[in-house]
Amino acid sequence: RYTTANGATSNDALPFPDNPNGSQANVAGVCDSTGRVFGLMPHPERHIHPTQHPQWTRLPQREVGDGFKMFQNAVEYFR
Repeated sequence: RYTTANGATSNDALPFPDNPNGSQANVAGVCDSTGRVFGLMPHPERHIHPTQHPQWTRLPQREVGDGFKMFQNAVEYFR
């Protein structure tokens, strides 16, 4: 679930930017009972390469973006 910057939650939709897509009950992700099948918002595939971060020119240079780790973990799991 999306939360406010101080960690507060609510069943009512939080305002932007705390809930960037306006999802009901502030849902950020869902999964099945095994935890293996899931959907996630915000989209991790939007930050695979460091230059996809909006402040990439001001951040320390890195090889991969934060979203890459999720896909790396999925590949490792299925190996």
